[in-house]
Amino acid sequence: MKNQNISSLKSTFTIPLAMAIILIPFSLLIGWNMASMVVFWFVVIPLVSHLIPRKVFKSTNPMKESIIGLTIFYTLMTFMIYEHSDFLQLMLISFVVNLLALFFIQLDKKVNREVAG
Repeated sequence: MKNQNISSLKSTFTIPLAMAIILIPFSLLIGWNMASMVVFWFVVIPLVSHLIPRKVFKSTNPMKESIIGLTIFYTLMTFMIYEHSDFLQLMLISFVVNLLALFFIQLDKKVNREVAG
């Protein structure tokens, strides 16, 4: 049980760390325009938050870890870019969309398990 909690904690905090690691080169190499912002906030971020607990840590409760990790990352980003209202609005919209996407991914997996089982 203790090992599982430590793994869950590692997975939860690895999500915002991985997103920050991806954010830095993405920002420096590609720069920010509307297309790159949409790709980063609506494609890269949900993929990272979905895949890290499942693939890297083989988590038993990836949904909880993904949501907490996303929330930590978005909280930190809100404090960093609150002065840029256009970026902030897009980021907050992507937070809601990403939470909904994670919910529907989990719901789809649950329905598929019930149908198969």
